[in-house]
Amino acid sequence: MEINPDEIRYTIHIKEYWKEEFEKRSKPEDYKTKVPINVIEDELINNLKRIGISSNDITINEIGDFWREPGKDFLISKQLEIKLYDFNIIDKIIETIDTHGITYMNISELKNKNIAQYRKKVKIAALKAAEDKAKHLLASIGKQIGEIISITESANKQPLYGQAQNRISNISLNNQSDSNNFRKIKLQYEIQARFEIK
Repeated sequence: MEINPDEIRYTIHIKEYWKEEFEKRSKPEDYKTKVPINVIEDELINNLKRIGISSNDITINEIGDFWREPGKDFLISKQLEIKLYDFNIIDKIIETIDTHGITYMNISELKNKNIAQYRKKVKIAALKAAEDKAKHLLASIGKQIGEIISITESANKQPLYGQAQNRISNISLNNQSDSNNFRKIKLQYEIQARFEIK
Protein backbone atom coordinates (compact mmCIF):
# COMPACT_ATOMS: atom_id res chain seq x y z
CA MET A 1 0.00 0.00 0.00
CA GLU A 2 1.25 3.48 -0.84
CA ILE A 3 -0.04 6.33 1.32
CA ASN A 4 0.53 10.06 1.29
CA PRO A 5 2.66 11.46 4.13
CA ASP A 6 1.23 14.24 6.26
CA GLU A 7 4.62 15.09 7.76
CA ILE A 8 8.03 15.25 6.09
CA ARG A 9 11.28 15.32 8.07
CA TYR A 10 13.91 17.26 6.13
CA THR A 11 17.55 17.26 7.25
CA ILE A 12 20.04 20.05 6.56
CA HIS A 13 23.67 19.58 7.59
CA ILE A 14 25.73 22.76 7.96
CA LYS A 15 29.44 23.18 8.58
CA GLU A 16 31.88 26.02 9.07
CA TYR A 17 33.91 26.87 5.98
CA TRP A 18 36.69 29.17 4.81
CA LYS A 19 35.72 32.21 2.74
CA GLU A 20 38.79 31.66 0.58
CA GLU A 21 37.39 28.27 -0.55
CA PHE A 22 35.03 30.14 -2.87
CA GLU A 23 37.59 32.52 -4.31
CA LYS A 24 39.10 31.75 -7.69
CA ARG A 25 42.62 30.35 -7.76
CA SER A 26 42.81 29.98 -3.97
CA LYS A 27 44.64 27.03 -2.42
CA PRO A 28 44.01 25.28 0.91
CA GLU A 29 47.14 26.83 2.39
CA ASP A 30 45.56 30.27 1.73
CA TYR A 31 42.41 29.49 3.76
CA LYS A 32 42.39 31.85 6.76
CA THR A 33 38.93 33.43 7.16
CA LYS A 34 36.61 30.97 8.86
CA VAL A 35 32.85 31.56 8.71
CA PRO A 36 31.58 30.53 12.18
CA ILE A 37 28.75 28.07 12.67
CA ASN A 38 26.48 30.59 14.43
CA VAL A 39 26.61 32.91 11.37
CA ILE A 40 25.70 30.05 9.02
CA GLU A 41 22.93 28.82 11.33
CA ASP A 42 21.41 32.28 11.89
CA GLU A 43 21.30 32.99 8.16
CA LEU A 44 19.77 29.58 7.43
CA ILE A 45 17.07 29.91 10.12
CA ASN A 46 16.21 33.45 9.00
CA ASN A 47 15.78 32.20 5.43
CA LEU A 48 13.63 29.28 6.62
CA LYS A 49 11.40 31.64 8.62
CA ARG A 50 11.11 33.92 5.60
CA ILE A 51 9.47 31.12 3.60
CA GLY A 52 7.03 30.34 6.41
CA ILE A 53 8.74 27.64 8.50
CA SER A 54 8.15 28.08 12.23
CA SER A 55 11.11 27.96 14.63
CA ASN A 56 9.09 25.32 16.56
CA ASP A 57 9.49 23.01 13.55
CA ILE A 58 13.31 23.30 13.54
CA THR A 59 15.41 21.17 15.88
CA ILE A 60 19.14 20.54 16.18
CA ASN A 61 20.00 16.84 16.11
CA GLU A 62 23.78 16.86 16.21
CA ILE A 63 26.63 19.28 16.80
CA GLY A 64 30.39 18.88 16.65
CA ASP A 65 33.03 17.36 14.44
CA PHE A 66 35.38 14.40 14.58
CA TRP A 67 38.31 15.48 12.40
CA ARG A 68 40.62 18.48 12.18
CA GLU A 69 42.75 19.27 9.17
CA PRO A 70 46.40 19.49 10.29
CA GLY A 71 47.40 23.08 11.01
CA LYS A 72 43.79 24.33 10.88
CA ASP A 73 41.02 25.00 13.39
CA PHE A 74 38.16 22.57 13.85
CA LEU A 75 35.28 23.17 11.45
CA ILE A 76 32.20 22.69 13.63
CA SER A 77 29.09 21.17 12.07
CA LYS A 78 25.40 20.96 13.00
CA GLN A 79 22.52 18.90 11.74
CA LEU A 80 19.09 20.51 11.68
CA GLU A 81 15.86 18.61 11.23
CA ILE A 82 12.85 20.48 9.88
CA LYS A 83 9.23 19.34 10.09
CA LEU A 84 7.39 20.12 6.87
CA TYR A 85 3.81 19.49 5.83
CA ASP A 86 4.07 20.18 2.09
CA PHE A 87 6.64 18.91 -0.42
CA ASN A 88 6.52 22.24 -2.26
CA ILE A 89 8.31 23.88 0.67
CA ILE A 90 11.41 21.81 -0.17
CA ASP A 91 11.61 23.54 -3.55
CA LYS A 92 11.36 26.91 -1.77
CA ILE A 93 14.16 25.92 0.63
CA ILE A 94 16.44 24.99 -2.27
CA GLU A 95 15.66 28.26 -4.08
CA THR A 96 16.09 30.46 -0.99
CA ILE A 97 19.06 29.33 1.08
CA ASP A 98 22.73 30.12 0.55
CA THR A 99 24.46 26.79 -0.04
CA HIS A 100 27.83 27.98 1.28
CA GLY A 101 28.23 26.13 4.55
CA ILE A 102 25.70 23.41 3.68
CA THR A 103 27.21 19.96 3.20
CA TYR A 104 24.00 18.07 2.42
CA MET A 105 20.20 18.17 2.51
CA ASN A 106 17.81 15.25 2.28
CA ILE A 107 14.38 13.87 3.12
CA SER A 108 15.09 11.74 6.17
CA GLU A 109 11.62 10.44 6.99
CA LEU A 110 8.01 10.44 5.82
CA LYS A 111 5.22 10.10 8.39
CA ASN A 112 1.46 9.70 8.53
CA LYS A 113 -0.52 10.07 11.76
CA ASN A 114 -2.78 7.14 10.77
CA ILE A 115 0.10 4.77 9.98
CA ALA A 116 -1.00 2.17 12.58
CA GLN A 117 -4.41 1.84 10.92
CA TYR A 118 -2.81 1.47 7.49
CA ARG A 119 -0.49 -1.25 8.82
CA LYS A 120 -3.51 -3.23 10.03
CA LYS A 121 -5.20 -2.89 6.65
CA VAL A 122 -2.12 -4.16 4.83
CA LYS A 123 -1.77 -7.16 7.16
CA ILE A 124 -5.45 -8.04 6.68
CA ALA A 125 -5.04 -7.75 2.90
CA ALA A 126 -2.00 -10.06 3.04
CA LEU A 127 -3.94 -12.69 5.00
CA LYS A 128 -6.91 -12.53 2.61
CA ALA A 129 -4.52 -12.90 -0.33
CA ALA A 130 -3.03 -16.01 1.29
CA GLU A 131 -6.51 -17.49 1.80
CA ASP A 132 -7.51 -16.78 -1.83
CA LYS A 133 -4.29 -18.34 -3.11
CA ALA A 134 -4.81 -21.47 -0.97
CA LYS A 135 -8.42 -21.81 -2.21
CA HIS A 136 -7.34 -21.46 -5.85
CA LEU A 137 -4.51 -23.98 -5.58
CA LEU A 138 -6.55 -26.57 -3.68
CA ALA A 139 -9.50 -26.23 -6.09
CA SER A 140 -7.17 -27.32 -8.90
CA ILE A 141 -6.79 -30.72 -7.18
CA GLY A 142 -10.39 -30.99 -5.98
CA LYS A 143 -9.73 -30.03 -2.35
CA GLN A 144 -10.90 -27.23 -0.06
CA ILE A 145 -9.27 -25.29 2.73
CA GLY A 146 -10.31 -26.02 6.28
CA GLU A 147 -9.57 -24.22 9.53
CA ILE A 148 -6.52 -22.00 9.77
CA ILE A 149 -3.63 -23.63 11.63
CA SER A 150 -1.17 -20.75 11.96
CA ILE A 151 -0.36 -17.24 10.77
CA THR A 152 3.25 -16.05 10.73
CA GLU A 153 4.58 -12.71 9.56
CA SER A 154 7.52 -13.45 7.30
CA ALA A 155 10.98 -12.64 8.64
CA ASN A 156 12.21 -12.21 5.06
CA LYS A 157 11.43 -8.60 4.28
CA GLN A 158 12.17 -7.18 0.87
CA PRO A 159 15.02 -4.67 0.85
CA LEU A 160 13.85 -1.21 1.87
CA TYR A 161 15.37 1.88 0.33
CA GLY A 162 16.06 5.39 1.55
CA GLN A 163 17.66 6.55 4.79
CA ALA A 164 18.28 4.19 7.70
CA GLN A 165 15.51 5.91 9.64
CA ASN A 166 13.06 4.59 7.07
CA ARG A 167 14.11 0.97 7.55
CA ILE A 168 11.73 0.33 10.43
CA SER A 169 8.24 -1.19 10.51
CA ASN A 170 8.33 -1.94 6.77
CA ILE A 171 8.20 1.78 5.89
CA SER A 172 10.36 2.91 3.00
CA LEU A 173 10.70 5.63 0.44
CA ASN A 174 9.71 4.47 -3.01
CA ASN A 175 12.72 5.32 -5.19
CA GLN A 176 10.99 5.17 -8.56
CA SER A 177 11.78 7.91 -11.04
CA ASP A 178 8.24 9.32 -10.95
CA SER A 179 8.39 12.13 -8.38
CA ASN A 180 4.76 11.53 -7.38
CA ASN A 181 5.60 7.93 -6.48
CA PHE A 182 8.68 9.05 -4.56
CA ARG A 183 6.50 11.21 -2.33
CA LYS A 184 4.58 8.30 -0.77
CA ILE A 185 5.09 5.93 2.14
CA LYS A 186 5.19 2.30 1.05
CA LEU A 187 3.88 -0.35 3.46
CA GLN A 188 4.54 -3.99 2.69
CA TYR A 189 3.87 -7.11 4.74
CA GLU A 190 4.43 -10.76 3.94
CA ILE A 191 2.67 -13.48 5.90
CA GLN A 192 2.69 -17.26 5.83
CA ALA A 193 -0.68 -18.87 6.54
CA ARG A 194 -1.19 -22.60 7.07
CA PHE A 195 -4.64 -24.14 6.52
CA GLU A 196 -6.13 -27.56 7.01
CA ILE A 197 -6.97 -29.35 3.76
CA LYS A 198 -10.41 -30.92 3.38
